[in-house]
Amino acid sequence: MTARHSALPILLLTLLTSLAWGQTPPSDRSQEALNQGRKLVQEGKHAEAVKVLRKADKLAGGSCVECHINLAVAFNQLGNFKEAQKSAATVLKLSQQPADQFRAYHNQGLALYSLAGDDPAKMRPAEDAFRRALELSSGKSNSSRFSLAMALLRQSRDEEGVALLKQYLEQEPAATDADRARELIANPVRARKNFFPDFELLTLKGDRLNAKDLRGKVVLVDFWGTWCPPCVAAVPSLRTMSTRMTEEPFVLLSISTDQDRGVLKAFVDRHEMKWPQVWDQGNAFTHKCKISSFPTYVLVSHEGEILYSASGWSSRIERDLGKKVSSAIQAARLAKN
Repeated sequence: MTARHSALPILLLTLLTSLAWGQTPPSDRSQEALNQGRKLVQEGKHAEAVKVLRKADKLAGGSCVECHINLAVAFNQLGNFKEAQKSAATVLKLSQQPADQFRAYHNQGLALYSLAGDDPAKMRPAEDAFRRALELSSGKSNSSRFSLAMALLRQSRDEEGVALLKQYLEQEPAATDADRARELIANPVRARKNFFPDFELLTLKGDRLNAKDLRGKVVLVDFWGTWCPPCVAAVPSLRTMSTRMTEEPFVLLSISTDQDRGVLKAFVDRHEMKWPQVWDQGNAFTHKCKISSFPTYVLVSHEGEILYSASGWSSRIERDLGKKVSSAIQAARLAKN
């Protein structure tokens, strides 16, 4: 018997042997890895998800559509927009299914939107991707509608963008981005500048603070918790800054993510933290501001625009904050005069 004729029996024997020893066929292992990757994406463990999803795609011979859709999601969340775009493009090559193409175009749009930066001319490809996603969903994808509106507003096409945002609210009055949509309808310029979200907060002392009342002042927002060692380490410097800036158009505002109000209040009293302290019960405002690392400092101009943000605490961050705050206060003074 020639080698050519003996090849099939040998391959068959190899497969039977692997099954006999309990080895899972590649297709099953690919599906298992894909399921694990999906779960990691849902849990927000995006870096881990990328490794698992790439393994799943490799086991599938590089043709796993669902792997690349989830990779696009994970890469967008990680801020690796070029890889997200590549994964979305792979889906468009591998599948002609409308549902797959819809998800690919939406995630491609998100990547292109971020890659465009502040250049309106580079926003058109993102607009095209969101339009295609909306078409493929037969107009049902409200998330694509919102994203398309944002792409239009970033190109100063306010009338078109506002019309889409109104449709977005008609479809889902309590949608995830409903508050943001209302802000943009009222002031479309917010889409072209990085404004801090509007707010009305209650301090530990029972005072109400809202964004409108703080216009004209520079605001340094400190997202922190008593459970966070770097947050605690920053307290003496923040206390000094707050005291030194008493006569300036400046407010230091601390937003605590503590679970226990009593623990927070005792800590604040013990450390003489006399500037406005807010207990963000349930972390609703923290999530709204998309804060995930602690401490995080967000410097807001006298007009409400985000000027600077940093996470963690170090001598470098302390120096940078001091310089940025001083510069922002000077701009606020000039605007007042």
